[in-house]
Amino acid sequence: MESPKESRLKRKLGVTGDFWARLLRKALSGVPWFLEAPLIAGWAPLFFLMAGKQRRAVAANLRAMFPHWGSWRARLGAWRVVWNFSVTYVDGLRCESGTGDIDWAIEGIGNLEALSGHVGGAVILTAHMGNYDIAAPMFSSRIQRSLYAVRAPEKEPEVQKIREEEMRRKEMENPHFRTLYNHDNNLLGVELAKLLQEGNLVAVQGDRVVFDVSPMEVEVEPGLRMRLPRGPLFLVRATGCSCYPLFIMRDGWRRYRVKVLPALDLPARTRGPDTEASVLWAKTILDVVRSRWNQWFVFEPVLQRTTENPDQRA
Repeated sequence: MESPKESRLKRKLGVTGDFWARLLRKALSGVPWFLEAPLIAGWAPLFFLMAGKQRRAVAANLRAMFPHWGSWRARLGAWRVVWNFSVTYVDGLRCESGTGDIDWAIEGIGNLEALSGHVGGAVILTAHMGNYDIAAPMFSSRIQRSLYAVRAPEKEPEVQKIREEEMRRKEMENPHFRTLYNHDNNLLGVELAKLLQEGNLVAVQGDRVVFDVSPMEVEVEPGLRMRLPRGPLFLVRATGCSCYPLFIMRDGWRRYRVKVLPALDLPARTRGPDTEASVLWAKTILDVVRSRWNQWFVFEPVLQRTTENPDQRA
């Protein structure tokens, strides 16, 4: 039987443990920019090999998204996702430590101005792309409005402590930015509804179902089902607030793009399943992540192809 000490060490050295996060932070503190690529080239394959469950989930999502892909192409795609995740993670650490600057581009400047000038509260729908942690503080400072970013807590308490320390530093540097964690039974929905009624912006990531988050399954297109958290759409429906889709994408070395779409034109709410709105919600996310699939950092099963494709082989 595994002792408590062995169990703690196993968690610490696991994919979601704090050992690797602390080691990478320490390594970066003394690494010049031109040695970043060798560092990533060593760390990314290690993460790829260790994260078997996550790797398989990414490959399965890609095969569902692109039914003509074979298993080996999906595995190669999963590698590209892990590589981009490693690069954006390093970019985030550089930005936090003050040893690297990020260049930003805005796509949809008119939609951004509409969001900035929107009267009352609004929900920002985003996904796990680019680098959410470095974009949200920058975005709130640019539009000069209070932005509350919702995050899922980390699986390990030690990593959660690291993240909270990072977020507190960001909040001190960016007075318009705040972070809220979706802990179990913390009545976050009530707090978010109140913040929206007070005229604030609330950013939610609508593409990842973790822990005890209530899911919804949507047939986003014939034969393709997408599993999403129910809470973000319910929040928009319950408050009647406008929702602006906004996505972060990496264009190159230390270069990121903020893509702002027009406010979602959701159909009127009716009794029964909110199917029409759910499909529009899911398609908004899928259309963007499909075009930048190698930057979609969701490591859980989200997509499922319900119709058999003869080109796919086990």
